[in-house]
Amino acid sequence: MHTAVRRFFAKLSSPLKPYPVVLAISGGPDSLCMADAIVDLQSDIQVIPVIAHLNHGLRGKEAQADADFVRSFAVSHDIACHIGESDVHQISKEHHISIEEAARSARYTFLASVARAARANYIALAHNADDQVETVLLRLIRGTGITGLQGMQAVSPLKAEFDAGNDTLLLLRPLLSLPRSVIDAYCSVRNLSPRHDATNDERHHLRNRIRLDLLPLLESYNPGVRKVIRRLAETAGADVEIVSYAVKLALDQIRIQDAELLTIDRSAWTLLPVGLQRATLRDALLQFNGELTHVKYAGIEEARDVLNSAAAHAEIAILAQVRIVVTPRQFWFKRA
Repeated sequence: MHTAVRRFFAKLSSPLKPYPVVLAISGGPDSLCMADAIVDLQSDIQVIPVIAHLNHGLRGKEAQADADFVRSFAVSHDIACHIGESDVHQISKEHHISIEEAARSARYTFLASVARAARANYIALAHNADDQVETVLLRLIRGTGITGLQGMQAVSPLKAEFDAGNDTLLLLRPLLSLPRSVIDAYCSVRNLSPRHDATNDERHHLRNRIRLDLLPLLESYNPGVRKVIRRLAETAGADVEIVSYAVKLALDQIRIQDAELLTIDRSAWTLLPVGLQRATLRDALLQFNGELTHVKYAGIEEARDVLNSAAAHAEIAILAQVRIVVTPRQFWFKRA
């Protein structure tokens, strides 16, 4: 554990040392393990740990007990600690999103606020190798492409939607290469007594059903299926780098450089292979909109159908708030 964490932070660069790192701690085995290892190594890896915990307002007294547990851990190790509260049910109702989406939004928004207060550029999350397997399977079930198959990244930017005032926040996952069995063993050796979130056992959450039902079934076909899926994620990640390079070259070639808006040469775009048509559309949309969260495969295909057709003029609703304006020779993006 210590070796993996030390190696992970050795790869990070910071102009200042030691530098603050916000640790997202729920009190469960994964995050408690991460916190314990980082706190124990803080002088060695030159970080200033700052603990952050959000009570989502979903589990009553149990959630309050989790917060008290995290606070006690911070106090016993003389570490700065921020405890927040959120009404996830209310967020879900107001924004017409699921409880899971509301909880995720509240959590990352809170972590970003703690990072700003601590003047930290890094937020450490305790996702492990088994979480990676579940994420890849979840995306496969819901529908994904090669980008989704790479799963979570060890280092990734926090989406702007969670912190519009800071585009430098990075999410760190120092335990991503470690299976849950290693984490449980570490907790045992270190005499840690993590909290248990009973909602992780409820089968109405799809991710829980993947962990409790689907993965054991897949292991009956191949006992090493977790390793296979992790390797798939790593391979997809390397392939995404190749694709990204090709997409950048293609978009640079078909983009009309002197146009005021993000404008693309329609004739040049139609000559691209199908895969590059899809990828350049998504990349151009990302540049225009800043994120692709609600972009559907069907929406990209509808846009391709129109752009490849004989239609001289059209407007395509690629997102609720974004349109593609089509003319005989060009197309561009605009706000609805």
